[in-house]
Amino acid sequence: MSEHHHDDMHGILHDLKHYLPAQASLKDFIHHNTLHAFQKEKFFPGIRRASAMLGYKVTLSLAEYRSLYQEGKISESAVEQVLASNKPADSLTYWKDRMLTGIFPAEEQPRIGQLRANWKRAYRIDLDSLVQPQLFRLLCSYLDQGISIWSFPAINLGFLSAIREIERLSKISFFKTTQARNFLFMPDTKLEDLLNILVGDQSLHKQYLFDQQFAHQGWSGMISVVEDMPETLLDRRKISLHDLIFIETLMEIDALEFKFGRGWKPLAENLKSKPADLFAPLTYSGLHEILELWQDAFERTYHDQVLDGIRHLSPEPVNTDLPSFQGLFCIDDRECSFRRYLEDLDPNCETFGTPGFFGVEFFFQPQDGKFVTKLCPAPVTPKFLIREENSSVKRESDPHFQKGSHGLLRGWLISQTLGFWSAVKLFINIFKPSMGPATASSFRHMDKHADLTIEHKPGMAAVDGLQVGFTKAEMVQRVEGLLKSIGLVKNFAPLVYVVGHGSSSVNNPHYAAYDCGACSGRAGSVNSRVLCHMANDAEVRAMLRERGVDIPASTRFVGGLHDTTRDEIVFFDEQH
Repeated sequence: MSEHHHDDMHGILHDLKHYLPAQASLKDFIHHNTLHAFQKEKFFPGIRRASAMLGYKVTLSLAEYRSLYQEGKISESAVEQVLASNKPADSLTYWKDRMLTGIFPAEEQPRIGQLRANWKRAYRIDLDSLVQPQLFRLLCSYLDQGISIWSFPAINLGFLSAIREIERLSKISFFKTTQARNFLFMPDTKLEDLLNILVGDQSLHKQYLFDQQFAHQGWSGMISVVEDMPETLLDRRKISLHDLIFIETLMEIDALEFKFGRGWKPLAENLKSKPADLFAPLTYSGLHEILELWQDAFERTYHDQVLDGIRHLSPEPVNTDLPSFQGLFCIDDRECSFRRYLEDLDPNCETFGTPGFFGVEFFFQPQDGKFVTKLCPAPVTPKFLIREENSSVKRESDPHFQKGSHGLLRGWLISQTLGFWSAVKLFINIFKPSMGPATASSFRHMDKHADLTIEHKPGMAAVDGLQVGFTKAEMVQRVEGLLKSIGLVKNFAPLVYVVGHGSSSVNNPHYAAYDCGACSGRAGSVNSRVLCHMANDAEVRAMLRERGVDIPASTRFVGGLHDTTRDEIVFFDEQH
């Protein structure tokens, strides 16, 4: 994105989407850089601008750095090295004194929110508390993925159109005044018109919208992502950031009209002075410079400790024999520590780190599954589908977890009957814990005894534009890419374990974050089985041999899954 910032409404929304956090719904786990709008800048200027504009805390405070120094967590040598690298030799004492005892003016307040804060200062009204509760209920109901007892009316329409349809047919209204309701139904009402009524001065429209949407940046960021990628929801919805802002702005006008009648004036007319422009250049202060020096010293302390630890390691003797076994694990830190234990217990083994989708990208559809799930990094769009077949496992259900339990009559009956049994089960679980249907278990992601459609055969029809399985050539490409990326092209052990990872949890909406990030927040069990099937195929090995990867006939790849919550491992296809 260029540094030119737009003033027209389309451009304002474009800029707003760029700065909002791109957070998808919790169906998938995606580690996203909240500061992505600043990532093209150099580190310190970028984070400093993010802090001044949007209020993000990007460094520790000066007092915290000084406390860490007193505790020895920032070393004396690190401070001296940083000063020697950044300041003239004859001024090191001066700069060290400024770091340790210097007094600096307090940082200015973040620019975000300063314009809308005048509603409280000049009008004595808190629009957020009046508007957001109802707005969030509407968004929750419209975006609901099957939890609610009743579906949102007019669900097939877009968000704004659905609100209009409900308002038209309902005997009650979302609004307290007729003016806001009339604006909703006027076909030529534009967002610019509403902002002229609410704010007035057109030069403040952009800053007002940034203030408004960053008051609930999580919601706004998710709506922005759903607008651009509807597939982030299983049950898709038509919603846009424009629609969200349109409804919220209408609700703000309605709240002001209800409290003040027709006598209130646009926000700009009661400003004593304009707030600092959100995008104006920043002034580099002495405090910023000192914080940068402290941060460098903080990082250098850990850097030196790591290098010192490596330097004191005793060199291990080189083993010319074949490894006892080899293991491929995800680069996740939990798997990295697991690898270190294996290598410590068996010095003759070899372990390798690689992203936990193991280079095979596809969508996976469990048997009887209504939806497909992505088992590869979020930015990748697979063209392949792996389906589960011949599974004997039946999906468990629990009568407690159904919509009927929320109804007046059935809810009362269930609480009076199953409710007592729930108390008994809870008591028993204290002494004998067991897995129930509510448990999100990594081992349930795939039936280990089921078949997978890994190989694409002639005549196989595509499913929703996805090729079912991989051809031999496609298998070779992926196995070769994985093995060469980790340097495993010769001296294969008799057993090569390919171990994905996942976790188990109960009643945790964030459980995807505990699974494999490289698999979009799911267990890596299917990827493990798929990669092993490819690497064990005789035709694939013959083609790999021509490309410099010679896998002996005696070598077997064995898939597995490490549940990091319970620290258990299950292996797949041992019979092969």
